[in-house]
Amino acid sequence: MPPLSDRQRRFLAAYQERLAVAPAARLAGVHRASVYRWRSDPVFAAAMRDAAEVFFANVQARVLAAEAEREVWRAARERARHPMRCDYLARARAAKRR
Repeated sequence: MPPLSDRQRRFLAAYQERLAVAPAARLAGVHRASVYRWRSDPVFAAAMRDAAEVFFANVQARVLAAEAEREVWRAARERARHPMRCDYLARARAAKRR
């Protein structure tokens, strides 16, 4: 089996960034029809699947990092609001006792 050409490797690198054939082909400087023709090669098809897995792993990592960042922000916000809530609750209880 012949190794991947330079054009194919450029496309696969772009495909890892954008998981759509036409934009990735445009980014790599190859025609999208070439990509569809290359997909009949089992080596290239496997490399394309691997590139898609890399894309999804990167997306998942970004989503998990953003969620962790939001969780840190939420925890800090709750710590800042807790004294205020306790004060309002104490005032409400004091007003109710009157």
